[in-house]
Amino acid sequence: MKFTAKKTVKTAIVGGALAATALLSACTGNNVTGNGSPVKNAAVEQAQPGGGQGAAAGESSNGDVNCSKHGGQVGAPGRPKMDLIAVAATDGTTPGCTEAYNVITEYYEKLPQAEGPGERVLDVQGKWTCARLTESGTEVVCGVPNSSLQLETRPAGSGKAPVEQNRKFPNSTQRVQFTGYDANLRMVRFQLITGQDDPVDGKTYRLPLQKGGEVLSAATLCPAESVTIDDEGYGSLPCGQDQLIEQLREGNPVLALISVNGADQIATVKEIYRS
Repeated sequence: MKFTAKKTVKTAIVGGALAATALLSACTGNNVTGNGSPVKNAAVEQAQPGGGQGAAAGESSNGDVNCSKHGGQVGAPGRPKMDLIAVAATDGTTPGCTEAYNVITEYYEKLPQAEGPGERVLDVQGKWTCARLTESGTEVVCGVPNSSLQLETRPAGSGKAPVEQNRKFPNSTQRVQFTGYDANLRMVRFQLITGQDDPVDGKTYRLPLQKGGEVLSAATLCPAESVTIDDEGYGSLPCGQDQLIEQLREGNPVLALISVNGADQIATVKEIYRS
């Protein structure tokens, strides 16, 4: 991969760094810690004067905070600039904007050492893991293992979720072979398949499971006394997402029909029976 690590702007250029950092801290009300300032990152475009202050100015309807309203957009060299979003978790926690900028800055700096086509980087800022959301896209998602903390980059739109054309499989049904589970990102990996069980394009994709989504077993996900399938050969025995994840962690590929919701989350998994 041909990436250029982000360079920092000289101190003389960022005399207003402390003021900008204060705005970033106000984004979620979190205290700013550490000496690093995200506005020194040359890949972060500075916000224009007069922007709103405080969480209310950066929040979208679902509680996420658009840090770029205060600190500017981000992006790897040669790629589109994106909004940096501190994602509101179901337990109410949201990373501070200063931390979000520090995480995404270090991720871009480490891109030359990233893993595979998804550009996954472990141990960002000592605890985060970041990767591209899909193999062909530019959106990045970062998470902390065993935590609800998450941040994302999204196309510009005042902190709103990406419009559907920027998502990979919204509101669609796909035949896939699951190939693994990324615990740090809380996403399943899969390849698209044809009727011959071969990958359509050989690419690996990642999507999160919808919270409370349905998983239906045919034979192996949740073993039963007999095969449990519907008239079309898809699993019909209610199973759990934990069982699916456990199979993937053990290295067992799972062939399935998936339904993806408008937010690009897998809402339903139906195991395809193989005799």
